[in-house]
Amino acid sequence: MIVKGEKMYLEDFINQILSIPKFDKKIDSAFLERLNISKKLLEGTSVRDRSSRSPFFLNDLGVRFTTSPREFVEWNTKKINVKIPSYDKLVSDMLQAEIGLLPYIMDACILLTGNFDAVFDIVSRRKSEILKHGTYNALIYSGTVCASKGSKDSYLYFSKAIQRAGDINHVITAYHRLIITKLKRFHDYEGAQELLYTLISKEIPRSKDKDLYMALFDNMLGLAVVMEPNSFSLVMAKTLLVNATDRINKYVSTCSSIKGKSQAERYKGQVAINLVQLEIQKHDYKLAYHIAINNLEHVRIYSKGYVAEACSILAYTQYLLKNYHDALMTSKEALNEHADIGNYDGVKASREMLISCYIKLGMKEEAKAEAQLILDKSFKKENIGSRK
Repeated sequence: MIVKGEKMYLEDFINQILSIPKFDKKIDSAFLERLNISKKLLEGTSVRDRSSRSPFFLNDLGVRFTTSPREFVEWNTKKINVKIPSYDKLVSDMLQAEIGLLPYIMDACILLTGNFDAVFDIVSRRKSEILKHGTYNALIYSGTVCASKGSKDSYLYFSKAIQRAGDINHVITAYHRLIITKLKRFHDYEGAQELLYTLISKEIPRSKDKDLYMALFDNMLGLAVVMEPNSFSLVMAKTLLVNATDRINKYVSTCSSIKGKSQAERYKGQVAINLVQLEIQKHDYKLAYHIAINNLEHVRIYSKGYVAEACSILAYTQYLLKNYHDALMTSKEALNEHADIGNYDGVKASREMLISCYIKLGMKEEAKAEAQLILDKSFKKENIGSRK
């Protein structure tokens, strides 16, 4: 049993949509994928191999808050006139959940409705129970939602996850989330650096995937260095990011696991984007562009779910180089890719880039049309061949 007694509102919501005649023709395919995954989650079934259309929002590498899942569900439910479960109903579902199955419901709640406030409420109310009896995933999810909401309770959850981890790779993952939380959410550079030292000296050497995790270490340390700027910080950060790329290449060349290689290639794309951002900080837009275009070619082959992000950063470099037409076309591709995976943040950012390009090109009516689509929170795709 997922819950003690009463019905689940989230389950009713899913079943209501799935019972609509020809519902699959009326909603986005990414939203259908999220419905099917959420249905399995509410049954207590893990769905590990999820595409970029159905992210693990509560195991996010950047421990970030996002409105994307909320905007996506609102966009789709408007088409079929179905009401999204309220905050109170979602809280009721999670209050009734048995502790071992709570993380499944938390995952489904965010994936399908994007209601971070409801999950944060539950994590706060059931804090002692989660810390005492929660699974590793429950602790990671609780830490992530707390970090995204600016609560230092995230430290408690990630620290407990380190203790409760079943293997060294889970230990390293929990350390990673705690370090990123200290760096990005609370700017505790000293605390983050202490944990980084523990991670590299004691934990990473214990993993058979140490080359991959050392790459993540270099990436995180590069972030820490940039966040405490001095005359050498950009040079040091670039050295660390180049080291991260070299370590990933070494790992890929020796790894026999297809899943491991795929994960490594995905991390390589993330490191490349960090390198692009670093070169932009240095105002070396040409080098940033070359890294970005090579990265796009890379992700098209190895990490198709990340083409949207790669297109977005490439479009930005093109804009900085004043190649406005190229930036326009790349932004359209980025927007369509973001829309395909239901990423509203990416759709909105791409429209903002389109507006900037249209203004630079003197196309005021087109810029106005894009501005209206932002106001409408639209996931409407661009016709790439229609505008010259």
